[in-house]
Amino acid sequence: MRVQRFSEHLAMPWANGKGTSYEIASDRDDEDRWSWRVAIAPVVVDGEFSSLPGVDRELVVIEGNGMVLDVDGKSVECIPSQVVRFSGDSTTFARLVDGPVVDLGLMTTRGSIIGSMVVIADAGDVAESDVIMAVGEAAFEDKNGKHYILGSKDALLDVRGYQLVLLSGTAIAMQVKSL
Repeated sequence: MRVQRFSEHLAMPWANGKGTSYEIASDRDDEDRWSWRVAIAPVVVDGEFSSLPGVDRELVVIEGNGMVLDVDGKSVECIPSQVVRFSGDSTTFARLVDGPVVDLGLMTTRGSIIGSMVVIADAGDVAESDVIMAVGEAAFEDKNGKHYILGSKDALLDVRGYQLVLLSGTAIAMQVKSL
């Protein structure tokens, strides 16, 4: 397990070229293909989401007042700390509620990987995870008593197999599994 600070996340343009995301982790190969990806994305204006055919998407607003997604004509409210799910195949337009937001997204290739995101706001045991990202500052302890202090948007990577306890703060735990 290792700590990755926000400044170490990989800045990458959105697929539609209308913004920048900060990749925390993925299984990206030498040919720039991935089957799962975790990234932070500032959304500063209303606009279209990138089309990602064959990809299942989950996101949670981690900063700001939220946004409303129009997903194939259906309204999906994205309020802070609530995980929403939608298809990358869908035509998706975001309308900001009251100013810019920052969201954390988990993208998985349908049919090969299944993913899940859980917001952890209460101190206690953390469920089996692969990646954990702090929302604000968060403190963890492993079964050996080692402490991990994360700043806002810092992450713990390669978490699988570690037993962690959230001591304070709020975090988002993500898990990916091959089908």
